[in-house]
Amino acid sequence: MNIAHSLFLELLTAAIWNRPANSERFQHIDTAVWEKIIELSIAQKVNALIYDGVMSLPQAFHPEKKIIYKLHLQAETIEASNRSINNVLKKLSAEYKQLACPFVLLKGQANAMLYPNPLHRTPGDIDVYLYQKGDYEKTNNWAREQGFKMDAENIHHQSFEYEGIHIENHKNITYFGIVKYDRLLEKKIQEIITNSDFISVHIDELPVRVLPIEFNAFFIFQHLFHHFIHLGVGIRQFCDWVLFFDTYSTQINKERFNSLVADFGLLNAMQVFASVAVKYMGTKASIFPFSTDTQGKYVDLVMHDIFRGGSFGYSVFQNKRFRNSLHRKWHSFACTISRLQKIYGIAPRHTITLPLNKVVTNIKLLFKK
Repeated sequence: MNIAHSLFLELLTAAIWNRPANSERFQHIDTAVWEKIIELSIAQKVNALIYDGVMSLPQAFHPEKKIIYKLHLQAETIEASNRSINNVLKKLSAEYKQLACPFVLLKGQANAMLYPNPLHRTPGDIDVYLYQKGDYEKTNNWAREQGFKMDAENIHHQSFEYEGIHIENHKNITYFGIVKYDRLLEKKIQEIITNSDFISVHIDELPVRVLPIEFNAFFIFQHLFHHFIHLGVGIRQFCDWVLFFDTYSTQINKERFNSLVADFGLLNAMQVFASVAVKYMGTKASIFPFSTDTQGKYVDLVMHDIFRGGSFGYSVFQNKRFRNSLHRKWHSFACTISRLQKIYGIAPRHTITLPLNKVVTNIKLLFKK
């Protein structure tokens, strides 16, 4: 890990743990290193958090004013985006309430509430799970009637644009592409629905349903790991998961949670990522309901991969030109195959079938068109 990576992590962890950054590490840092830190913050979509980390330093250790100003503007833009997406969430909630279509908010703005400053988490989409029978189709029809731009339906969701915000209506919260785990997932979700186990959080004074704590801790990781094995994942998603455990660890039953994760074949993978959090992000090992090993085989590899890939691993597409969508998909497929050789042992059951799953998924999407 180079000096820019190390200092980036110091600023990021200062922000998420709400502490001052270690100023001694920022003595005699030249502009080139600061520019690299800014590049990393953009690639990883944590600009506002890095700004928080920088501003926790004594002024004598700040970068030059143009860098401070750049970070300040980026932080203001992220704050405005969060206010906009929260406003749309309120409107969407009201519209779906009129349709009698209650939903569960997945990830996103619910995760933002875990941060010291929720407005400084870079926002993404609004993902809503329509858990009542027929509501998925009803809300999609509503969006079409409003004239919203609709994207092609995915395996488990249909998306559209609402006042410039990307909305994803989910008929399933996620999928594995492995029959055994998809059936188990459906069983677990139906149990939650039947028992009305959803909980409520407040986002900008709006009460919103989210998944129950233990299952949400599992789901946030599953989403992170899904992207990791395909192309890579950014540190923003990693921070979400770590902060979730830091917030709710005392409310998680260790035996029950570990059994749930093991049933899905992800306990070893989760332990690897938790070990990365302990080694590189100043996370207390005690927040996790399982053991960690900072000297484990894959710990450094995962951290390196997060830096290499950027947000959702999209760096594999940077500076690439594609003749058509098929050419782009082939490039994505080739990148996935290449990375599986290195990460296979983290979760063998999930990685060994991934190439076939990607082919089958794309065939299914062709028939949806």
